Amino acid sequence: MPHVYCDCCHKVTAHKVVLKRCENSNISFLRSLVCFFATVLQGDHYVKMEKQYFCRGCNRQNEFSPASASMANIKTA
Repeated sequence: MPHVYCDCCHKVTAHKVVLKRCENSNISFLRSLVCFFATVLQGDHYVKMEKQYFCRGCNRQNEFSPASASMANIKTA
């Protein structure tokens, strides 16, 4: 977990990273239909995701650049 300054707690705390599906609101019906068939035919189940960072202390979402966060101690399951 990256340790980043939390604006709510006013100190450096651990933050959890949660992935959220990106919303595609500007896509036409025809384009979404073509993308659907392309992913089915290719066998690719790719969904665009964006990272959201939540403080472990107060559970508030923080907005900061991921490049500033040190993620060297993250473990994958």
